[in-house]
Amino acid sequence: MKSTRSSRIIAARAQTILLVTALSLWTLPALAQEQPERLSDKDVKALIDQVDVGRDKFEGNLDGDFKGSTVQGANGEIKVSGALQDYQDSTQKLKDRFTADYSASAEVATVLKQSTSIDTFMQRSASDMKGRSEWDRQTTNLKQLADAYNTTFPFSADAAVRRMNDKETANVASTIADAANRFKSDLDKDKTILKPEKDIAKKDVEMLIKQADAVKSRTSDGKPATGEVRQVVEQVAKVQTFVDAHPIPTMTNWQAVQTSLGTLQQAFGLTP
Repeated sequence: MKSTRSSRIIAARAQTILLVTALSLWTLPALAQEQPERLSDKDVKALIDQVDVGRDKFEGNLDGDFKGSTVQGANGEIKVSGALQDYQDSTQKLKDRFTADYSASAEVATVLKQSTSIDTFMQRSASDMKGRSEWDRQTTNLKQLADAYNTTFPFSADAAVRRMNDKETANVASTIADAANRFKSDLDKDKTILKPEKDIAKKDVEMLIKQADAVKSRTSDGKPATGEVRQVVEQVAKVQTFVDAHPIPTMTNWQAVQTSLGTLQQAFGLTP
């Protein structure tokens, strides 16, 4: 009796271990592939302000004698006070220039470049140097800023820096909806496609238009829309299956959908 009970306990434990192992194997890749949510203009503005506050706290905690000194840089001697002033000017310029109509990608590149030079110096300095903890906190802000502009920190001098603000992103979604609507008209005009198949395809295109409009609306309102963009991607793939099986003479409008979709995916950090 005891032997049977022990066997059941061992079997139950074995099943539990297998379940936990299976779940870990299933969830870890999913987490690794998960893309961060695209930041709205409001979020990015707050992040830029945070970078400037971090810069100010870092400078404020540096030793006074150090700020008045000269250090050896990659291209020669550098006056610390001058470098700090340049850094302050650049973050202030970024704050001033970022608007709904201008994402200030060039200004972000300048800030990230200067920050990388400071980071290189700080990493080579003693761990008990004044301002070290404030700089470590600042690097967290800089990594988030870089991520919002589809780049990385520390920053490579030849790296691309690009962000599409809410208005531009919403316009791309609108372009998809408009091109899809024109493609729907192209389907109507085509006489070679059987009506039942054409009706199904038109409904799929109508769903695509609805989803693209949802992306436009949510992005314009500064709301998260990554999930809606994924729906657009899936719907375009569904319509593409129909297009592959039923080539029509006029493909210009459908090609416009595909081109704009690639741009939209880039705006949301989703690899086309």
